[in-house]
Amino acid sequence: MIRFLEHSEIDKDKWNKTATEALNPTIFVDFDFLSIGCPNWCALVEDDYQSIMPLPVRSKLSIKYIFTPFFYNRMGIFSRKEISPGLVKEFINAIPRKYKQIDLFLNENNPCELVDTKTVTMISHRMGLNRPYETISHQYSQNTIRNIKSAQKQGLQYIENASIKEIIRLFQQNRGKRKAVHYKKRDYYTLMKMAHHANNQGILDTVGVISEGKMIAGALFLKDFDKSWFWFSGRDNAQADKKAMFFLMNEYVRRHAEQQHILDFNGSMNENVARLYKGFGGIPYTFNMLHFTRDFYLGGLIRLYKAIKS
Repeated sequence: MIRFLEHSEIDKDKWNKTATEALNPTIFVDFDFLSIGCPNWCALVEDDYQSIMPLPVRSKLSIKYIFTPFFYNRMGIFSRKEISPGLVKEFINAIPRKYKQIDLFLNENNPCELVDTKTVTMISHRMGLNRPYETISHQYSQNTIRNIKSAQKQGLQYIENASIKEIIRLFQQNRGKRKAVHYKKRDYYTLMKMAHHANNQGILDTVGVISEGKMIAGALFLKDFDKSWFWFSGRDNAQADKKAMFFLMNEYVRRHAEQQHILDFNGSMNENVARLYKGFGGIPYTFNMLHFTRDFYLGGLIRLYKAIKS
């Protein structure tokens, strides 16, 4: 039986035991990690926590909805058993009717063939690091190789234990100023809390690139069981000609080659970004996103609200 639980009703120890022992584990559904981004998240739980599904919840215009918080790469169903299309359908049908809008990432182990509601196919890219660097780099595109060689002539320095605050600031002051980026001050604060939480647990690599004594690019790599996520990054647009991100990514791959890890680039649906990831040997794969409105009139109301806010 699948039950809906409010946040206060969730047994933290049982939840985390299932999250850790699941066939598809991830840090993104750890009780404390999830609570940073959505303190009042709810959940669906099958039987005695055999399978679990976090439901980050929020309310706007008196409309209750389920969403994927910024910086959380995967949600969906997690279980100690193989997840069947039928189980996915049961879980989605068990989402309470009071939640009118659902925009929730699932994960690649959540087959949606039997789901009646609307899903969107998302694309990400990943590559195995369990090979010698020479083998991995042999898969780089010619354009990527040219950019790496160009960067290596710039006198750049790769550093570990870079400042989390500075990496976030690099993004804020550059790409973060674009209209298409919807992060608010509170979102950066949340990311900072998540990053420090992960860093304290020893599952975050913070790396940067120094040029003339100044950090011009940086990235956060989140170590998540058998994966390392290219989680967040920032760079100085004024120094774009130095190709610092190509330098950074290549160095990270070189230093982590021959490890039993998958490097997940975490995207992208953007063709230009996808081309960058493919250039490093990233192989595309798909996962689903639940995206539907339960009452026909709410779609227009939500679009109007977003238009006014923007």
